[in-house]
Amino acid sequence: MTTILAPTVKINRGKPRIWLEGQRLARGAFTQDTRYNISFKNGTVTLKACKDGDRKVSAYKDKPIIDLNSKEVGEWFPVGTKLRAVVRRGRIVIRRLANSMKALKRDRDLLTKLLKGEPLNVVSMYHGAGVMSRSLHDGWRSAGIKTRTLLAAEIDGRYLDASLKANADLFDSSSVLVNAPVQDMEFDHVPSADLMEIGLPCSGQSKAGRSKRKLASAEEHPEAGALFFTSLEWIKKFQPAAAIIECTPELLNSPSMAVIRSVLASWKYTILVETTLNGCDFGALENRDRAVVIAMSRDLAKAGMFNLADIKPLRVKEEKLADVLEPISEDDDRWAIHTYLEEKALRDAKKGSGFQRQLYTGEESYINTVTRGYARIRSTDPHIMHPTKPRYTRLLTVAEHAAVKALPKGWIETCELANTVAHEVLGQSVIYPLFKAIGAALGHNLRTLAETLLPTMTQHIEPTALAA
Repeated sequence: MTTILAPTVKINRGKPRIWLEGQRLARGAFTQDTRYNISFKNGTVTLKACKDGDRKVSAYKDKPIIDLNSKEVGEWFPVGTKLRAVVRRGRIVIRRLANSMKALKRDRDLLTKLLKGEPLNVVSMYHGAGVMSRSLHDGWRSAGIKTRTLLAAEIDGRYLDASLKANADLFDSSSVLVNAPVQDMEFDHVPSADLMEIGLPCSGQSKAGRSKRKLASAEEHPEAGALFFTSLEWIKKFQPAAAIIECTPELLNSPSMAVIRSVLASWKYTILVETTLNGCDFGALENRDRAVVIAMSRDLAKAGMFNLADIKPLRVKEEKLADVLEPISEDDDRWAIHTYLEEKALRDAKKGSGFQRQLYTGEESYINTVTRGYARIRSTDPHIMHPTKPRYTRLLTVAEHAAVKALPKGWIETCELANTVAHEVLGQSVIYPLFKAIGAALGHNLRTLAETLLPTMTQHIEPTALAA
């Protein structure tokens, strides 16, 4: 018979202790007075029953007890370590729980790479055209950290092709591209990642998405509702040392986020940042709010003390919208009277629905969110007003749309997309300087950790055990 126990290393009389008891031991041939020897190798403690063993099973009221209470225990495992003890046929094998082993390995791998100057492996979920990737990689680079895209997953092949053109330096010959629904993917072999970026689709989380489908909660969305669960599955598979999640602000108060918090904690991650950040505060003209969640492996988080205050703006916003507008001539065909929008605005005002047109002269210090469906010319989308003809307006050009998100000049043109698709890509993208600032702050923190923490990472576990 096999019995699996889950002891925790505790303190007894000033010494670390592993305590096992009960008839469960007897079932594995460790009865009262059974003698045994003990050995430690590759992060594993093994108790083997034998006639001439130098230790003996004690008992209390016929209940077998094994009490490992010595300084030696602390050399094997730190106090508080959760263990897995397998009792079977005269042998007990004790080692850290799988989650603890995984946490140690991901921490050590990341810090070792940093000290050696090797590129960190990054997994990008819901990659889009790679704006979040571009932002974070540029931030990490500014902190002196090399990165490469291990895997990028994106369901729309047009977006993935655009990223390969505009972000060629983020990929290499070993990068894996997944152009398929992430929830359908199974991997024969999953290499460990160092970092993960997750641009969680917001079609279910956003108020507009829920309203359109009349959903009581984001989790009811037929396509996007369960993607937070798939994202957690990928974190478990790839075991990144840190993960960055972004979505609409509604995520933070959703059932999805409650599950994310609980599951990540059980996998020995600490959520360092869970907040809403605004594009204007980080050097962009677009007044766009995004939920940002940063989780880090627990021991790294505890040692690094990373927090929200570490994320500092790296760019100064333009003074006004006109600073990024292109010189469109006053008789250009893009200026038009949108009668149906004017009529809808009157109907909305009469109903008191709260919907109204967003009209800008260029003198404003910001512009409201420009969304994925911007090219459809909807009633609440931002329009630029004609300088002399009162009823004439136009949409932002693709280049202007990229500029209000403060993307590097020329980046969107390198994607070589049709205007409609380019607006889609930009409309569902992050604010570039915001996520560059996140990458830079996280990068500086990880570099400091690598220089100070690695020497203590393996004092309680041998390298061969981590590689197993």
